[in-house]
Amino acid sequence: MIAIEVFEFLAEVHTTNRQLQSVQKSIKELKKIDVLIGIPQEETDRQEGSVTNAELLYIHTNGSPTNNIPPRPVIEPAIQDSKEEGTLIKEAILKALEGDTGGAMAGMEKAGLQGENAAKGWFTNPKNNWAGNSESTIKQKGSSRPLIDTAQLRNSITYVVKKKG
Repeated sequence: MIAIEVFEFLAEVHTTNRQLQSVQKSIKELKKIDVLIGIPQEETDRQEGSVTNAELLYIHTNGSPTNNIPPRPVIEPAIQDSKEEGTLIKEAILKALEGDTGGAMAGMEKAGLQGENAAKGWFTNPKNNWAGNSESTIKQKGSSRPLIDTAQLRNSITYVVKKKG
């Protein structure tokens, strides 16, 4: 999966009573979790050609001078631009500090979904500042909008909340 690790939380709590034990357990569980946004390699088939969506996203993120493709990054700038996701991560941390493991996990899921939506929205977000399509590409595909044709690439972006390791 080409992905950005959205969250890493490190904390140490010394147990002195039952409530702190609950907090410690929640934080311990949260530390084992990654929220990943991208395209899982195993779910990346395209309808045509042999290049997978994960590979295609990598190419477009980094560009390909050989093929005259300028860099058009999606995941990182979309996440950085998404202020709501940071708020959701903070909410998950607060739930963990309350000892609410279920609430913390729900917060991680919400943050992942927000990150997925931000990445998908980045394709049409004017802040992306992507280079326009070349004249030959416009003639071939009939559109001047970069990376939007069949929407297969955009629609394949997802999030995964999983245990590390």
